[in-house]
Amino acid sequence: MVRIRVLLVLMLTLPFLLNVPSANAAPSETELNQYLAEIGWTKQELLDYLSYYEIPLDDFNTVEDLKDVMGTPINSQNFQELLTKYGLTEKEFNDLMDHFGDNVNDYKFIEDLDASVAFYVNYDEYMAETEKALGEFGITEEEAERFFNYLAEVEEKNKDQLDQIATNDTLWEKFLNVEDPSQLSDEDLNEMVQILEQTIALYEIKMSFKVNGQPVTLKDLLKMEEPPKGNLSGSIFSSSGELLIDFNIPQEFFESLDVVDNGEDLLHLGEISDDYVDHMHDKKYEQGRKNLK
Repeated sequence: MVRIRVLLVLMLTLPFLLNVPSANAAPSETELNQYLAEIGWTKQELLDYLSYYEIPLDDFNTVEDLKDVMGTPINSQNFQELLTKYGLTEKEFNDLMDHFGDNVNDYKFIEDLDASVAFYVNYDEYMAETEKALGEFGITEEEAERFFNYLAEVEEKNKDQLDQIATNDTLWEKFLNVEDPSQLSDEDLNEMVQILEQTIALYEIKMSFKVNGQPVTLKDLLKMEEPPKGNLSGSIFSSSGELLIDFNIPQEFFESLDVVDNGEDLLHLGEISDDYVDHMHDKKYEQGRKNLK
């Protein structure tokens, strides 16, 4: 379902490929403060930025080395060059960014913006198809974008997530040809529920289901031989309890495992967010290697 990440290798090799010492070196505070004043950042903002890319500040001897990895601040000229590169008008650019819940004001360096635009251009159609499929469950584009951004944050924090999900995919193969989960043995049904719940937990989300406003468990749903009469709805929350998505499950999706298979469109957002984080890290790695080789 998703690719295995290579970021662990990049994280371990980055200090060597950037050709800078990794032992307690750092730009002088004077130089650093001058650079921060130039780009309008606090030191904490710089540390947060480097933390996203898993690059310690101590990996840089001088501010010039740091600048080579950080990139070029965005200005009107290089922004227009970016639009020309991708054949976009400013409105098309804004629409593209908005489609992924992103904003140019969140970027400081043109290289980072370029990396994001390259990804969005390639995934725009897939994102639209996923959002269309999710629309059948009453999930709005705004909710899909919010969920995408949340999953990208989760992917950044959980370095083993994709390996674990790939394992769950293998386990799920046992149930691919199951037409009616209500006919499974209690043991097999428990195993199915466990795999689904493990996958849900890997995305650091919590899911709840209701029939006509009354809570039901995932196992209860899978055990039902016929679609429940009335309204079947669900909600997805962040690990901290923030509501991310509300959705309804039409009765026609309840037949066999269609409700699970179509629900996988939610996880497609996870795949896109996984690929986005990998892409941004890879581009930063390539930029640093090119500038500091």
